[in-house]
Amino acid sequence: MNRSSTFFQQIYPGECGGIKWNEVEYFGINSYFYLDEQCFFAKMTEFTGTYNATIDDKGRIVLPSAFKKEMGELALESLVIERNLFKDCLDIYPERFWKDRVAAFKSTLDPFDEEDDEFLQFFYENFIKVGMAANGRINIPSDYFSYGKLKKNVRLIGMGLSIRMWDVDVYESQRMDKATFARRFKEKRKSRTTE
Repeated sequence: MNRSSTFFQQIYPGECGGIKWNEVEYFGINSYFYLDEQCFFAKMTEFTGTYNATIDDKGRIVLPSAFKKEMGELALESLVIERNLFKDCLDIYPERFWKDRVAAFKSTLDPFDEEDDEFLQFFYENFIKVGMAANGRINIPSDYFSYGKLKKNVRLIGMGLSIRMWDVDVYESQRMDKATFARRFKEKRKSRTTE
């Protein structure tokens, strides 16, 4: 059980620390599950797939039912909208997962260092909490709307623990094509094996 516990903690660093593991046996095969609620949702929730949606005149969008279903009871909590630091798009997190992201970032900073304080301010300026209606509708603040260059038609992409929101036209102009993906992935794998 200790070996399996270590394995899962390596996969989910920072999310499964200090958890309680239980062992069960199915048909002679040992399986492990954990009791930590936050870790349970992190393991059970995985946003996948690509969907199209439309933003209404009031800056509201209804998340696809597949994403809402995947959230389960996390849908009752706040969502966090973040300005993506690398692309002209937005990332949406259930608040519970966002807290892990914040904790991981803050753990790298010294609160008494001036530059680290500026890093933290910049980080916090890039996200906002919003509520979600029962039908999956969320309001996008106008400055976030502008940052993502969102117009009318958007593409929503499941990214595991988050949902990425693109304007359709911007997405098509910035997305990585298959050939580039294959080349870069091969280069990354090669560089890691030589380290």
